[in-house]
Amino acid sequence: MGARCVLLLFFGTVAYWQPALLWFWASLSALLFSPFIFNPHQFAWEDFFIDYRDFIRWLSRGNTKWHRNSWIGYVRLTRSRVTGFKRKTIGDDSEKAAGDAARAHRSNVFMSDTFPCIIYTAGCFIAYTFVNAQNGVNTELTVNSILRLIICAIGPIAVNAGCLLVCVGLSCCMGPLLGMCCKKTGAAMAGVAHGVAVICHVIFFIIMWILEGFNFARMLIGLATMVYIDRLIFKFMTLLFLTRELKNDHSNIAFWTGKW
Repeated sequence: MGARCVLLLFFGTVAYWQPALLWFWASLSALLFSPFIFNPHQFAWEDFFIDYRDFIRWLSRGNTKWHRNSWIGYVRLTRSRVTGFKRKTIGDDSEKAAGDAARAHRSNVFMSDTFPCIIYTAGCFIAYTFVNAQNGVNTELTVNSILRLIICAIGPIAVNAGCLLVCVGLSCCMGPLLGMCCKKTGAAMAGVAHGVAVICHVIFFIIMWILEGFNFARMLIGLATMVYIDRLIFKFMTLLFLTRELKNDHSNIAFWTGKW
C-alpha cells in the first residue's frame, strides 16, 4: 500500500509540478532519513544489513523443505484469511503454523477487500484515460490507450503462467533425477520462476514507457493502473476459484521438486 501511494504521489508531482511541492517532498525525506542521520533509537548499521540478509533469505526459503518463516508461508497464511483451512491433517510439522480459520463468506470478502480494490482501479483507470485523451490539441494522433493498458497488464500474467507450466513440466519429468545430484532443486526451480517474473514485469514497464512516447508522467499513471488491474484480477481469482488451503506445505514443495 505504501509503495502504491508513493507511486501515485510521484505521478501527481510530475504531472502537475509546482515549486510549493518541494516542501512536501522535503518533509517526507526528513521523515525517511532522520532516523539514519540523528539515530534516536541507537540504530546499528551491522544489524540493519543482517536483517536485510534475513529478508532476502525469507523471500527464497520454503520451496525445498518447510520453514516456519518464509514468504510462501506468509502468502498462504494471508490467503487463508479468505479461503480458510481444510480440516484434514496428516500430522506434519508444517501444520503447526496453520490455524483453524473458517472460510469467510464471499459477500463479506467482496465488500471488505475486493470492492475497495475496484474503486482504486477505476480511479487509476479514469486518470490514465484522461491523460491520454489529447484534450486541447490541434492535431490528434490515433491511439488506443485501453488496448495498450490491457496488453501491459495481462502480458506479465500470461508470461508467468507459461513459465509456471514449463517449470511444473520440468519438475515432474526431471525433478526426481535432479534431486539425486542437487539437494535444492525446488529452490532452483522457484528461483528461476521468480527471476523470470521480475524481469518480465520490468520489461513490460519499459514497454509501457515506450508506448507512451517516453512521457514519464503518463508512464507512471500507466504503471499504477497496471498494478491495480493485476491486483484486482488476483483478488477475483482468489474469491471465485480457490478452495480452502491445506494445512501442510507438501503441495508447494511437490510443485517445485516434482516429488508428488
